[in-house]
Amino acid sequence: MVLPLSAVAVLLTGCGELQEVSGTVDKAQACLEATKVAGEIASKAVSLANNPQELEKALNDAATKLEDSAAKAGDTTLREAMEGLAKSYQSLDISDVNSAIDAAQRAAADTAKYLGDITRACGGS
Repeated sequence: MVLPLSAVAVLLTGCGELQEVSGTVDKAQACLEATKVAGEIASKAVSLANNPQELEKALNDAATKLEDSAAKAGDTTLREAMEGLAKSYQSLDISDVNSAIDAAQRAAADTAKYLGDITRACGGS
């Protein structure tokens, strides 16, 4: 079957628009996941500061969720912000209660910083 050139153009245009819509949906989902994860860590970090193992687990879980969502984000700026926050969580050294307290404070500060980047990438101000 041979399609007229105009039909091929319509099909190609439709595919491009479908990819654009799909990218927008992926970005929206990544934005929702990033803000959810950041919000959870912000509330958990302080309460887990006296429990190094639980804090480390929460930070590692959050980093994994951020990396998974970043891979699907469809937006370079958003992906980089999510990956940066994930790396920040992974880089925290938690070996005892004192280091856990320091890590909780740093996680809160880094979350606030990267959440600003994420919000801007998601279309906020």
